[in-house]
Amino acid sequence: MRSEEQHKDAPGQLALIQALVNTHYGQARHVHRELTTMEHLRTWLIAHRLIAESIPITEGDFRRVLQVREALRGFLRRNTDGENGPGSVELLNTLASNAPLTVRFQPNGLPVLEPDIAGVDGVIACLVSIVFTAMIDGTWGRLKVCRNERCQKAFYDTSKNHSGVWCSMTGCGSRSKARVYRQRHIAQTQDEPVDAPPTRARNGVENVSKK
Repeated sequence: MRSEEQHKDAPGQLALIQALVNTHYGQARHVHRELTTMEHLRTWLIAHRLIAESIPITEGDFRRVLQVREALRGFLRRNTDGENGPGSVELLNTLASNAPLTVRFQPNGLPVLEPDIAGVDGVIACLVSIVFTAMIDGTWGRLKVCRNERCQKAFYDTSKNHSGVWCSMTGCGSRSKARVYRQRHIAQTQDEPVDAPPTRARNGVENVSKK
């Protein structure tokens, strides 16, 4: 059985994508929300060294970052189940079109993609560059969202065969197995033949077959 240690933080800068997606996951009493106001977003971006403290955040910036977050969640859903979230590709392409990147060569001669614009558009460009790099180096496919539609928390799957689909086996995984078991039990019960009630003669006496 897969242990909890197989669900860890993503490596390197990919952890930033995981952190952004996980600013909102779950539903009802299990919901987790971090970015509910422009000030929350500004604080989060500063804490992750994505913008300087002097950079203001507008309502449009706030809306676009949340759109990027959900588009990325849709991308991660493909890593879990092979299907993108509805409209995630088109939305991310639209947002990325205003977030240009440029190639920079490091002292070791290796190229990296860097934002060619400041502000929140630069943040979006940075996120896109991280996704692109992770797709190239092979780490992207292990970053997934929980298959549980009521959760969708991002997790990094460290299982050998890339088979992880739950953010937690003791949480979402266990609840899913219990739900499947109950559904199977109900289905089996409904399929069982029901004994026919004894027939009665016209005079009210039960007809019993003679041995």
